Amino acid sequence: MEKQVIQERLKNCPGMIYYPDNNNLEIIGRSISENPEKMYQRLDDWISTYFSTSQVLNVIIQLEYINSGSSRHIREILKSLTGYIRSGKLIKIKWFYEKDDDAMLELGEYYRDTSGIPLEIELVE
Repeated sequence: MEKQVIQERLKNCPGMIYYPDNNNLEIIGRSISENPEKMYQRLDDWISTYFSTSQVLNVIIQLEYINSGSSRHIREILKSLTGYIRSGKLIKIKWFYEKDDDAMLELGEYYRDTSGIPLEIELVE
């Protein structure tokens, strides 16, 4: 089955792509959209539809940069995924950061530590 593009990767918007062969949802790029609610609502709708028929999802997040508006929406998506985990869905969430990107490391730790989101934080090799 071919990949499903939820959001094309653009200069200011991360790519959001689902790969059905391995149940991977990748969110990769820069998230500095002036209208993040529209972009992340599309992702939230996709997740809701996905879990109406599926049980397993691997979420990979690798952001180069994120503004405050996008950060709030990412946090809401992560909280939503945590709710699906509590309802019995099998979800793994990995947050990747680059070696010298302390801001992305700290943001991942913040999400994990303050929201109870089961987030695995890994260094990009």
